[in-house]
Amino acid sequence: MCAKALEGDWEFKSEGCDPVKITVKNIMGPDWMVACMIPKGNMMVSMLKKVEGGFNLVQFNCSKKETKDNQELEAEFKAFLEKGISNIVKEGKVLKITAGAVQKEFSFDDILQKQEEEKQKKLAEAKLASGSGRFG
Repeated sequence: MCAKALEGDWEFKSEGCDPVKITVKNIMGPDWMVACMIPKGNMMVSMLKKVEGGFNLVQFNCSKKETKDNQELEAEFKAFLEKGISNIVKEGKVLKITAGAVQKEFSFDDILQKQEEEKQKKLAEAKLASGSGRFG
């Protein structure tokens, strides 16, 4: 699997909670980073090394902010990531991440792409509205 196919912004939606956002990035060569943002909660980062057959956890960090919201969701993701991500596979618009014996599925988060498209659309409309720019 091409590294670029795994990279990007993804989200995990669960009933009654804001979506958990993750970013997957190939830093350089075999070094990877998976950042996990819990809504109104802590941020977690897994530094990984790509090895034959998957990934090995090199380092796991979690911010220590006191939170009241989404505590169960945060505890679930912290336990999941602390096990160490062993595999990341993309199937269509779904990213499957395995840690320990647990697999979680993430959908592609295209919010940044949508924001950029909206910005480009507004720029194009502004250019059309202003005409050729010549006075006449």
